[in-house]
Amino acid sequence: MLSSAQYFRRAPLGFFAFLRLTVFRLSSTILGIETSCDDTGAAVVNDQKLILGESLESQTATSVKNGGVIPPLAQKLHAMNIESTVKSTMRKAGISWQDLDAIAVTVKPGMALSLKVGVMYAKQLAVTHKLPIIPIHHMEAHALTAMLTDESLNFPYLVLLVSGGHSLLAVAKDVDDFLLLGTSLDISPGDCLDKIARRLRLSAIGNGIYSQIPGGMAVELMARTSKNPTAYPMPTPRSVNRDCDFSFSGIRSAADRLINRLEKENGGVISMEDIASICSSCQTAVTRLFCRRLQRAIEYCILERHLPPSVKIPASSWPTPRVPSNPDPAAAALVLSGGVASNTFMRTELAKVATHYGMRLVAPPPRLCTDNGVMIAWNGVLLHSRGKRLECDPSMIDFTPRAPLGKDIRSLVSEACIRIKPLPVARARPPNKNP
Repeated sequence: MLSSAQYFRRAPLGFFAFLRLTVFRLSSTILGIETSCDDTGAAVVNDQKLILGESLESQTATSVKNGGVIPPLAQKLHAMNIESTVKSTMRKAGISWQDLDAIAVTVKPGMALSLKVGVMYAKQLAVTHKLPIIPIHHMEAHALTAMLTDESLNFPYLVLLVSGGHSLLAVAKDVDDFLLLGTSLDISPGDCLDKIARRLRLSAIGNGIYSQIPGGMAVELMARTSKNPTAYPMPTPRSVNRDCDFSFSGIRSAADRLINRLEKENGGVISMEDIASICSSCQTAVTRLFCRRLQRAIEYCILERHLPPSVKIPASSWPTPRVPSNPDPAAAALVLSGGVASNTFMRTELAKVATHYGMRLVAPPPRLCTDNGVMIAWNGVLLHSRGKRLECDPSMIDFTPRAPLGKDIRSLVSEACIRIKPLPVARARPPNKNP
């Protein structure tokens, strides 16, 4: 935290303003602003884990219609929505600007044009209301959201972060201390499934019910309808590489080749059953890759003692572990965040892996797994309560489109050359209508 001398030298807000921000506050109440991609989000959260107010303007329908996020258009929509989103949030919170302790804003990573809108608006608010800014790493915020919703979650824990543009495996050791175990080497799983959804023209199926949702979600819903989920098996990328990195371009390429073949064989038309089977196979291939990388990450963390001693390698990989309905809250945790936590099939299979090693799976509610202002505000609360990253001079804040998560130890994982015994991954099945 800045000393008083540093504070007045860099941002002379006045003596009483300085006392208000540093001495008399017994709690933290933070406004969070998120504009890293195509969602304009804002929220007010305090250190009692209360979400006082939140608002979100999503561009998902526009992005689906346009076949993806168009940066200049996303920037324009952010600029149109950000003021009303923040005003709505403050109105719902029922507080004044004087009740806030700081403004937290996503500064990295993300799309430059989108980040710029949120950062510039946060700086404007900070100057107007004489509030400090807390710069937030978008992926750190995703990793820490589960601490808002799970009272028993403590450091250290393993985290799998999967968003539209990222895929990361890491150990969360503290609020600002992460060890990066693996990342995507090419495209993200979200990008992979989105492109497969577009190639299959899912947005035009079912009276347009898939036209308002992301491609990955459309693939999941179609996969549930498959009567033959094993019809078109897909390869598992990087199966011979003993590391925790991901690659999804091979799955996308295999799907493209399969779709081209089926179209050629059937006069350009693919049956609904084949479409459902392709979706099931692609989802299973992505899930299998997640599970295998997760297994190696856990076993590496056991080897290097990055997780609590309760996490152990079982003597046998069989039978497939049954996930308890009420896992022990004291068990070490695997945290899921991003789109993968909203996918029921993937979440179920990853929970089996966690259970196999004596861990429990923790995931925020689906609405907090995608981009939102709540996670930014909560990250701000955690940092503010520790006196970290509190910047009192708005001119010092800038955005960075590319930014790694924590300390990169991927090479150490690869050097460990850990051979795993892969757990079996189920095939997607339609939900049981008569439980």
